[in-house]
Amino acid sequence: MRKKSEERRQAIIDIAAEIFNEIGFERASMAEISARLGGSKATLYNYFSSKEEIFLLVMRQQAGVEFDAIFAILKEVENTRSGLQQFATKYLQLVLSPEVITLKRLVAYHAERSALGCSVYENGPKRGLRGIADYLQRAMEKGDLRTSDAWLAALQFKALVEAEWMERRVLNVVEKVTTVEIEASVERAISGFFAIHGA
Repeated sequence: MRKKSEERRQAIIDIAAEIFNEIGFERASMAEISARLGGSKATLYNYFSSKEEIFLLVMRQQAGVEFDAIFAILKEVENTRSGLQQFATKYLQLVLSPEVITLKRLVAYHAERSALGCSVYENGPKRGLRGIADYLQRAMEKGDLRTSDAWLAALQFKALVEAEWMERRVLNVVEKVTTVEIEASVERAISGFFAIHGA
């Protein structure tokens, strides 16, 4: 019975992903999802409390595995500079990808109209920043970075890594960023970060 329930839940997520990709978050509705699923809205609400909850799960499913692999670098690479460089390169490649940029635009558009923005921040960027801050805190304790507020250092690190590309990519000024461009900008970001926080 539990397996059937999990399969039904996954089917809902899969159908919702198709709908979000086809017509966007705002035009999508629980009624549309249940209609395509072939059930009632009541059944849908037995699994999920809101459209926002489903969207978050869709987003996590589409990008979560890749983000988890990237954040694993911060647990595996002991050398601070090398770890940050490897992490930043993979991170930037992912957050500048068409899928993540589309999600970012969608969330920003709906942030004022629903609790979606807060939910995404709590489950995505905030968790990611906490992982970066923990890594930086360990680097400070090892003496690789000077002691400071690790949370603030994580915010500055993220800002430096994204600085050259994120705004232009979200606004579609730049449609694609090459691996060579990403690696060069990451090198500049890491150099800037160590100029501020290096021991």
